[in-house]
Amino acid sequence: MKSEKTAVLLFREDLRGGPHPEKMAELRGLAESAGYTVLAEISQRRGRDRRFQLGRGKIAEAVTLEPEKLIFQNPLSPGQMFNISKEFEVQAIDRFNLILEIFASRASTREAKLQVELARLSYEAPFVRTIESLKKLSERPGYRGSGSYDVSMYRDIKGRMAKIRTELKAVEETGERRRERRRELGFDLVALAGYTNAGKSTLFNRLTEETVTAKDQPFTTLSPTTRAVAAKERRFLLTDTVGFIDDLPLFLIKAFRSTLAEIIEADLVLLVVDLSDPPEVLRDKLASCHQTLWDCGCYAPIVSVLNKVDRIDPEVALERCELIQDLAPNPAFISAREGHGLDGLVDLIAEKLPPLEEFEIRLPSSEAGMKQLSRLYEVAEPLEVKYGEEIEILLRGRREIVARAMKGGEGQELLPLQPLVEE
Repeated sequence: MKSEKTAVLLFREDLRGGPHPEKMAELRGLAESAGYTVLAEISQRRGRDRRFQLGRGKIAEAVTLEPEKLIFQNPLSPGQMFNISKEFEVQAIDRFNLILEIFASRASTREAKLQVELARLSYEAPFVRTIESLKKLSERPGYRGSGSYDVSMYRDIKGRMAKIRTELKAVEETGERRRERRRELGFDLVALAGYTNAGKSTLFNRLTEETVTAKDQPFTTLSPTTRAVAAKERRFLLTDTVGFIDDLPLFLIKAFRSTLAEIIEADLVLLVVDLSDPPEVLRDKLASCHQTLWDCGCYAPIVSVLNKVDRIDPEVALERCELIQDLAPNPAFISAREGHGLDGLVDLIAEKLPPLEEFEIRLPSSEAGMKQLSRLYEVAEPLEVKYGEEIEILLRGRREIVARAMKGGEGQELLPLQPLVEE
């Protein structure tokens, strides 16, 4: 029978700042999501301890509860991890390592597993020499300069990282070709983004009538899922993506670039926000999401989607909307769980997508012309077709997609693309 995973949570609060109970609450949510039973939460207001992060007494207090791990909200240096393990004989990890642990347990595809491995190696590489040197100094002082082994391990890690990046580059290129093909077929690309546990997967299920896993816990979604949605006269592909979280290291964002590419390359991003969060938490999370989108190079138009309005009074919802007006202008108010506000959201999506234009095109009445007509049918909406000495087509679509389809005529003489002029 598998033994229960237990942990004690520790948080050092800065002397200059106020209390942050929401940070400990988030850490508890992450720990429980990773399968830990939390035995206690211990916090201390003090300056950073060079050896242990917190004071020795607080760590000793945590160890008396006999947890499997100590989980720190604050970042731990490799030296601090080593010192705690040696002094108290218990494993210590920080919030970032806890997130990686969750990612590893949820990674079901080859791509996701490679991204998790790359993130872990990126984190560990700068610290390998420190940890190994500390071990060698205590175990074999002076043997081979107490540094030859960690250099070899460091090189092994860097070599493995290079191989993973090469494989993920191929995954990115495949994804780019897939997105290009989807656009050629006349689909707009819309991505869901937002802080973890904001309700993205629930909204995805509502809009697509699918049943992807949606739970009230962090990082339910790790690998992207894409489905088609119809909005008025538009059709788009909606992608559910991994959630954001505060203070994500840049190298973690880079490691998950092939997954985040679904957001980066989207025509429109729906930034989902949990409006039921306390005001100060709401604003911090929204700012963190914008920072992450900036860090990963996303410049697509953003529609802010204020979710979970069913959990608060309408007056409170309006007050919080005013509080974040600079970060979420002209938002949509919805409840993904109850289905409220979804029609208005779909209308807003159709309005914000790249505009469609109407074109009048003439093709030769030949086999080549019919093939070209077939290609145009795939990428645009035909409004009228007349057959005579030439094939005259009136259609509606995105300019760049129709233009690309026109280039596939393999040498036949085609008239230039002409926007329809309305009389």
